[in-house]
Amino acid sequence: MNLYAALAGAALMLHVLWCAWVLLGWLFTRERRVLRWLHIASVCYVIVIELVPWMPCLLTVVEDRFAARAGFAPARGPFLVRLLDAIVYPSLPGWLVASGAVTACVIILGVY
Repeated sequence: MNLYAALAGAALMLHVLWCAWVLLGWLFTRERRVLRWLHIASVCYVIVIELVPWMPCLLTVVEDRFAARAGFAPARGPFLVRLLDAIVYPSLPGWLVASGAVTACVIILGVY
């Protein structure tokens, strides 16, 4: 395994952790003011990257670049769509997954 393959794997793991932070961060930020605002900003960022088609997630860009340098074919489409399509919801259209992600983020913002 070369360095770029390891970096692509690390970027993928960071991507999974980012998704967990966005979905579950509200559980850990209620009594922590700075973390709460960081989480709100993270959720708003996800809403923007899901709704604006020309703005890719920075982690997706990094992951794709490392994968390309490692000699792997870069993944196609947004990370969330790929992840859910492969694991939970095979063959769902991307717009439906993105809509679900935005809805979840709006609900999380409602918690605050």
